[in-house]
Amino acid sequence: MSDQKITDTSPAFEPAPKLRTRNRHTRAIQAIQDDVPHHATERREPRRAAVALERARVCARIADDNRGKDILLLDLRQTTPLVDFFVIVTAVSRRQASAIAIEVDQSMKKLGEAKLGLEGSEEGRWTLIDYGDFVVHIFSPADRVYYALEEIWGDAPQLDWLDSCSEGTHPGES
Repeated sequence: MSDQKITDTSPAFEPAPKLRTRNRHTRAIQAIQDDVPHHATERREPRRAAVALERARVCARIADDNRGKDILLLDLRQTTPLVDFFVIVTAVSRRQASAIAIEVDQSMKKLGEAKLGLEGSEEGRWTLIDYGDFVVHIFSPADRVYYALEEIWGDAPQLDWLDSCSEGTHPGES
């Protein structure tokens, strides 16, 4: 063995510079997610679950107003730490799924709820709108049967989504 010192001649790790591309794909991706703080909402805040439940109910009523079918509101709080509520709805056409998704998004923005993501709205088979504490799933009839979320999350209680407001009115409306 020699007393030769080993030296690292590799360059220090430097992150790659961010590329700023301007094309139609970048703008579409930016429109999918609203500006949200980069920290998670504290689950210890007791009021947040009540707010999320009421907002999920609003989304279910919007789906009903737009003639969505088989609307379910699942309470996942005891089932998974990832999300508190699912709203699951069937839309019989891509146009109907789009109308529900657009109206849900507009109503949640008016209520100050920022979406974390929107997936599948172009195809209209399964549109997912993620608000963190609750997620709205809008399915075509075939995809609702295929993915069977209410069976996968079968342990989750189903909640009444009409019980907090009279029909045809939404919180925040006069």
